[in-house]
Amino acid sequence: MVTDGTTAGARTGVENDLAKLKGIGPKHAEMLKSIGVDSIKELRHRNAARLKEMIESRHGRVVGLSEQECQGWIDAAKAHPGA
Repeated sequence: MVTDGTTAGARTGVENDLAKLKGIGPKHAEMLKSIGVDSIKELRHRNAARLKEMIESRHGRVVGLSEQECQGWIDAAKAHPGA
């Protein structure tokens, strides 16, 4: 079954591939998805400062989340083959 991921319960179907990147576990992948970043391809086009701001505006302060970590995710997305 393929879904477009627009419903809260849509955990089957389209894979959220962000967890394939170094430093992004399931918790961060879900946070990113909640702000509209649901793929490696989408993450490549983001700005680290804005990404951190968007995550924290939606989820509150996230312990350990820094602009540098967000930039690392973006860099990893850009280096990921095939995304």
